[in-house]
Amino acid sequence: MKRIKLEHDVLPGLRIIKTVIALLICMLISLASNGYLPPYDLAVVAVLAMQDDMAKSFKQVQNRMASAFIGGIIGTICMAIGTITNENLLKIVLVPIGVFLILYFCGKLINRAEFIIIACYVFLSITLEQNPEFSWFYTIKVMVTTVVASNVAIIVNLFDPRRHKRVTVYKEKK
Repeated sequence: MKRIKLEHDVLPGLRIIKTVIALLICMLISLASNGYLPPYDLAVVAVLAMQDDMAKSFKQVQNRMASAFIGGIIGTICMAIGTITNENLLKIVLVPIGVFLILYFCGKLINRAEFIIIACYVFLSITLEQNPEFSWFYTIKVMVTTVVASNVAIIVNLFDPRRHKRVTVYKEKK
């Protein structure tokens, strides 16, 4: 038998494998939820939550939850104001004001610039894409999706089946 050594840098890393497993589980959850938990949202959260260690994964999940909450609250308030007044007012005036509030609140008041992107994404999804009557529902859906997908990623991240840096494969001589 001829011995073939595969170095660690040739094989896919454990984080890659875990991310794919987490995505597979999230796709199955989306299918089982009958569309309530969209596959895109679950996939994005699973990829973001899968970090190289558990502390980073938990930090990523906390950041996403806080960001989604901030964007959701400001988006829901703007949608309520837009519903009372005029929908065009919402798009022309309230959307820039809402983004300003997110930038100012996250960047200056609480000094958490890492919240800005997700908060703006959730805010813009609510104000530009959602039915005004269901804006609060979208915020809850984002929070539930984040909890589900991040828990999948964290549980998958707990497993570490490969303990060695090198794997030896034996191949028969012909």
